[in-house]
Amino acid sequence: MTARKGFAIVGAGLWGSQHARVLSTLPEAALIGIFDTDAVRAEALSARFGARRTYPDLATLLADPEVEAVTVATPDFAHAEVILASLAAGRDVLSEKPLATTVEESERVVAAARRSGRKLMVDFHNRVSPAIAAAHHCVAAGELGRLLHLSARLNNTTFVPLEMLSWAGRSSALWFLGSHAVDALRFITGDEIRRVQAVRRDGRLKALGVDTADVHLALLEFASGAVATLENSWVLPPDSPLVFDFRLDIVGERGALQISTADNGAFRRFTGTGLSTIDLFGATPAAGSRIGGFVYESIARFVDAVVADAPVLAGPEDGLAATRILAAIEQAAATGTAIAIAG
Repeated sequence: MTARKGFAIVGAGLWGSQHARVLSTLPEAALIGIFDTDAVRAEALSARFGARRTYPDLATLLADPEVEAVTVATPDFAHAEVILASLAAGRDVLSEKPLATTVEESERVVAAARRSGRKLMVDFHNRVSPAIAAAHHCVAAGELGRLLHLSARLNNTTFVPLEMLSWAGRSSALWFLGSHAVDALRFITGDEIRRVQAVRRDGRLKALGVDTADVHLALLEFASGAVATLENSWVLPPDSPLVFDFRLDIVGERGALQISTADNGAFRRFTGTGLSTIDLFGATPAAGSRIGGFVYESIARFVDAVVADAPVLAGPEDGLAATRILAAIEQAAATGTAIAIAG
């Protein structure tokens, strides 16, 4: 039987609860403890999922000999330092995306991961989304021929920056959502983005008290010559059928793919507030020691990497590549010029 490994979580918010669900369910994982700067929130999550303890600070967590791996579910801007400290302490690490919000921080993390010899996985969970995985397979099998143009739209309603995230003013839809979309494009195409152009628009969210962009629109040029458009917005109306909207179109010389993971039409609800839907793929029913849905499956892949030495789903270099692209989009939007991305 595979040996059981001890895991600890840094960050007890919404996504920390997803980590806790997986780590408290899989028999090969032991949820040792949780740290959050909000001790009350950490205690609540610990009680909910049966963690053995909570920690007053990160140093105490990393000093716990039962903790063999750390998962990072802190806000977008607060990943790098936790990753670096965990690697330095000899722990394997899973980080939510983005790896970091500057190229310099991401490069430090990649260098530290290489020096440490530990596993570092970025939770680009769309790599195991059924639709994205199927698109990857179709393109890799050559079904579309040479790719010509693509579009990716991953947006949220205003619920996310106004209500769900207390730290939205320190991020943007580009970092929060664009990191997923950019990685999905890289994963599906097997190609690298080499130049970007972009625009940014502000106003709606700032008027509502959140100092961040409403939307980034970007044009991405791949090494192969294919081009893609990217849209990341935080200003969809709050009465949209679902809190997110994720759509991809891929056109090649021999065919095309159309993907919508948001409103698949299988579940439509009318309860007095108009049409609403639910996400049927990210989290699905499961019982006992099983998990269901690609959101949980991605975290489980990190458990596989730690326990059984399986490959990570996305490594630090993938995280660095995404950060370089997103930073270039920010720079392009700020300067009005095309920005080249180093290979």
